[in-house]
Amino acid sequence: MQLEKVLNQIKIRFSQISNQDPRATIGTRDLVTTLVFCLFRDRGGFRSLDCLRRLVQATCGVSISRGTFWERLATHKLHKLLDGLLASMVQELACKLAVTAQLLKVLHVKSILLLDSTSSSLPEAAKETFPAPRNNVAPAAIKLHFCFDLLRGAIHWFLLTPATTHDRKGFPPIESLRDCLIIFDLGYWDYLLLAAIIDVKGFFLTRVKSTAVIEVLKVIKGLPKKDFEGWDLFDRRFPKKKKAIVEVLGQFSHNYKPLFSARVIGFWNPASAQYHWYVTNLLVAAELIYPLYRLRWQIELLFKALKSCFRLADLPSANSNIIFTLVYSALIANIIAIPITSLLTQELKLKKQITPSLQRAAIILVHCSQHFIDFLRSNSKAAIKKLLDKLTLLKKEFFDPNWKKRPSSLAQVIQLAQKHA
Repeated sequence: MQLEKVLNQIKIRFSQISNQDPRATIGTRDLVTTLVFCLFRDRGGFRSLDCLRRLVQATCGVSISRGTFWERLATHKLHKLLDGLLASMVQELACKLAVTAQLLKVLHVKSILLLDSTSSSLPEAAKETFPAPRNNVAPAAIKLHFCFDLLRGAIHWFLLTPATTHDRKGFPPIESLRDCLIIFDLGYWDYLLLAAIIDVKGFFLTRVKSTAVIEVLKVIKGLPKKDFEGWDLFDRRFPKKKKAIVEVLGQFSHNYKPLFSARVIGFWNPASAQYHWYVTNLLVAAELIYPLYRLRWQIELLFKALKSCFRLADLPSANSNIIFTLVYSALIANIIAIPITSLLTQELKLKKQITPSLQRAAIILVHCSQHFIDFLRSNSKAAIKKLLDKLTLLKKEFFDPNWKKRPSSLAQVIQLAQKHA
């Protein structure tokens, strides 16, 4: 069974952490295991490090003082150990969907990356290191810049910074985007950035900023050529009769010099009585662009899972090493949850394989946390059987009850991709 193989891979990674420490009552491996799976065991959430200490203490069955627990969490060594564990998990646990090859072939890319950022509040004592942009809301906060590989269920790149850091400064290495499609929002709007992605033979999809100046080089469809070609797209009066989709080839300039050209596509929204504009260098049917952009919502669901299920909404420490330790622990738990979802549903029909949500995957892991701890800390076959039985029992909970009536964004993209294949 492939799921059992993945679970054993996880166990091997955890078992490689030394548990021998003559100075500590709780070994390093046991501490890491309980940290990763204790962050969310208390359904009421943990409001302090002492609450987390009690959870770790109860799980390991060993007493640990407040001072000792704080010192263990605050060491740079533990933070780096978790960093290495996360990196190995990302490499080994990524699990491609069955539809991946077909969809990527239609898009002519090797992966779909979703980029965004989210902030978490910190205690006031952390405001010197991690200042918040709005002191009246929270005096201190940390920002997680996150790039997620949607079809592999893996972290492509991430960065932790003070919440005052602008999104544009939290962007993955441009070289890593070769042959990839990266989808992001207006927080990263920058002509030079878009040009750099083109230079490395990458692909982008983002909304168009309302203040953008775009010279229309060619009208592809939806607009009268004589009225728009050679003019700024947003300086012209649009026809009274609106087309569902408008597409032009636009020229983007920097310091009055042409920088690059790209497709600019508008979708008419009757509710707001205006076009929603997107820019991309992706060579696919215009009909696919809006559904593709909607995939970006998946990273928002991932952030919700990290905050609501894995307790990153409010981090209860001002120490930078402890902050990193808690964030890495939550990311490891998340990386474990996603491939398990894919493997549990891989024998189902394709239409249902692409239905599970990232949030529901996290919720299932919450319910199986004690079984995971028992499995990782025990060598008995009974422990893995109990874990597999629990995961199988909860398999149906991965799916939105209304999945037949309300197709997911990914399902809509795949349906359109098959149509244009």
